[in-house]
Amino acid sequence: MTTLESLLVDPSLFTAPYDAALTEGLVASGVEPMWATRPQRQNDRQEIPVERVDPFFYKRVDEALSLPSKLRAVAKGLSHIAGLCVLVARVITRKPDVVHFQWTVVPPVDGIAIAVIRLFRPVVLTVHDTVAFNGERISWFQNLGFDWPIRLADRLIVHTRTGKQTLIARGIPAEKVSVIPHGPLRLHVTPPTPAEIAERDPRWTFVLFGEIKPYKGLDLLVEALAALPESTRLKARLVVAGRPRMDLAPIEARIAELGLGSVIEFRARRQSEEEMALLFAQADCFVFPYHQIDASGVYFLTKAFSKWMIASRVGIFAEDMRENVDGRLIPVGSVEALTEALAHAIEARPTGAGAHASDSWTAIGHQTRALYESTLHARSKRLSPSARG
Repeated sequence: MTTLESLLVDPSLFTAPYDAALTEGLVASGVEPMWATRPQRQNDRQEIPVERVDPFFYKRVDEALSLPSKLRAVAKGLSHIAGLCVLVARVITRKPDVVHFQWTVVPPVDGIAIAVIRLFRPVVLTVHDTVAFNGERISWFQNLGFDWPIRLADRLIVHTRTGKQTLIARGIPAEKVSVIPHGPLRLHVTPPTPAEIAERDPRWTFVLFGEIKPYKGLDLLVEALAALPESTRLKARLVVAGRPRMDLAPIEARIAELGLGSVIEFRARRQSEEEMALLFAQADCFVFPYHQIDASGVYFLTKAFSKWMIASRVGIFAEDMRENVDGRLIPVGSVEALTEALAHAIEARPTGAGAHASDSWTAIGHQTRALYESTLHARSKRLSPSARG
């Protein structure tokens, strides 16, 4: 098998656990991956093997906390442009077979870089979110031209059939889009002991985990908990754990207004893997009342724990969850359905089925390699003298 070299791009390390797992699959399929990222931050776990990381994005500004927030945003934007210039230079000098973008951080600028890189090498883009940042409120510059890099790339990867249909509906040719699934994620720590797990709140514990963002439906959860009969609500609690990426003050005010302070516990910071392992072991039910999603890393991390799940019927949840086996699917945005699903879980105390088979990262690596090969073949055919003639 001929070895292929792939330069993968995740400037902000948005999905380091996914990147690391994909690296394993690519290596197993005969691909030599190198990642263009930001430097490792203090207290972050080194997910991708250090020898496969070229951390030239945001070298001087990533943790420049002394700068005012507005000035820091400008500095990071300029640093992103500088990083893309370095990326183009790396492509020209190292000549990887394929350049594979995982994320486009600033689509108008990234689109220019992709257009330049395509003069030298084919470009593959994984569209993790077919709706820009899952509908979050973002800067006008980030939102501008979201589809431009998608249209420029030679080939696209999405993780769900729904994601493919979304892109086709926006005018992307079907043959340009490949569905390659998201694989399972895991923690890299020793599981907590039975004694540690037993030291838990006796109430039925719902967990909303991951970075706290508007699209994840915390607002719906608050209203649904308030709508429960008091006798049912007293048997439950909700743990919201993760780094806030939104202003929590309005949510906290609403929680106080509804008298839910004893029901909802915030752990509003990045969790260590040891904290995650204990929280997941003590959880009874994971909740995903998302307004929008394609694939979810949190879902693929938590499903291995075989706990009951409640999720919106959208994206990967609709395609992967087995109704009334893994959990309950509810209509997007329905507080009434969410309230009923919470009540059922509290009173019936269901357990999730054993984790069903997920696509292995080795299989995902082979599918990704096959996509690289077909992209290279199509480019070679397009650039051949007979094609130009």
